[in-house]
Amino acid sequence: MCKTVNLLLILLSVMTWTVESKNSVSGDGEWPYTLQVAYENTYQKGDVRDGDSAILTLANLGGIKVNGIDVFVKSNKSGGAGEFTVTANEKIIASLSGSFKDWTGTFDNSEYHSIPLLQSAQNGVYNLSVSLEGTENSLHIEKYVITYEPLPAYTVTLVNGNQIYDAITESAGGQGILLPVLPDWDKWRFVGWSKTEFWTIYEMPELFYSGNTYIPDKDETLWAVYVFEPDNKLYVTDLESGEYIYTNRVSNMALTGVPQSGIMNFAPVDIDDFNQIYFVEFAAQDTAYITHLATGTPIGYLGTQMAAKTSPWLVYHNGEETIFYTVINNKNYVLWLNIMNGVGSNVHAGLVQASTLSSPMALRYPRQGADEPAFTCHPECGMGIDTPEYETQERIVQFGIYELHIQNGHKKLIIR
Repeated sequence: MCKTVNLLLILLSVMTWTVESKNSVSGDGEWPYTLQVAYENTYQKGDVRDGDSAILTLANLGGIKVNGIDVFVKSNKSGGAGEFTVTANEKIIASLSGSFKDWTGTFDNSEYHSIPLLQSAQNGVYNLSVSLEGTENSLHIEKYVITYEPLPAYTVTLVNGNQIYDAITESAGGQGILLPVLPDWDKWRFVGWSKTEFWTIYEMPELFYSGNTYIPDKDETLWAVYVFEPDNKLYVTDLESGEYIYTNRVSNMALTGVPQSGIMNFAPVDIDDFNQIYFVEFAAQDTAYITHLATGTPIGYLGTQMAAKTSPWLVYHNGEETIFYTVINNKNYVLWLNIMNGVGSNVHAGLVQASTLSSPMALRYPRQGADEPAFTCHPECGMGIDTPEYETQERIVQFGIYELHIQNGHKKLIIR
């Protein structure tokens, strides 16, 4: 009688970090898309004497399952001891102390030996560190080998109103998806994406903005969010001096604050935030001066750096487009909101070289009147849809002195 054995094949990935200097390692193999790595040794390269320490830190792992951690180490000819500590998500998950002889059976100053540190697999790892504290001269680290199960590729379902707009699956686990921009819906302006579905609310919800990468930790649904815009103008079409918000119409971000250390900040548009309001004086249609309204600080530049000094800004304007720029060494530098440095860890506003001046930048009016902004995931329902505070399928449509209550297909008209 023959027996059939079904084997579950688990595909494991391996990343190897080899020590190159007292503060750097080089990587080989595969690792999560967003990973950040750092290494630091208080002495030199991989050498750890009594009282020295070396630590490898991995961040932004995205929730992987770590199956094994091996550190390749050698000792002095007749000595070498220390304590390894492994931390995941700021909690100690493994430790090993003793001498090199305790771990391998003999001291060895010629060959590196693999020292396994992890006794059981760890799920949901976002941050990982492996440290060695020396207690006896000396231990010498060659490399770290980490075996793990990569994240699955998750699917994000995007819902627009009462219809599914798209379902996007990550090209690889942890790589995320690029959130799209949707067109406006009548008087409702698209502003971003929400993890929760709602009808009419009057406080800005937590939003994930278009043009940014969204990294899910499971199969998820995001709802398109719109803000109600009345008939009054939103963006400046005729240039005249006044108080404005300098904004990107696509990302719904705005310049905020004053220059510090050569850069500025940006934030989601808030028409009530005085920190986002600037007085723009147009000396001519193509020249302007900018002042932060709340502090009176001039917004200017020194070379390619932002500076708190009065500087003339050149102006490109076309319809609702308005962008400020200057010319340095015969090259255009525009005042832009989303600038990243070489590794993307410092996103700021400031001057960036541009080959074209056409852009989604605009001057937006601050709040006009006392009406509260209304946000919704259901612009197809129009204004007046309130989510009941209790858990039912009831919807309430307000018009004049009447309220139409709709619940499970039944309708009831109430005079208020």
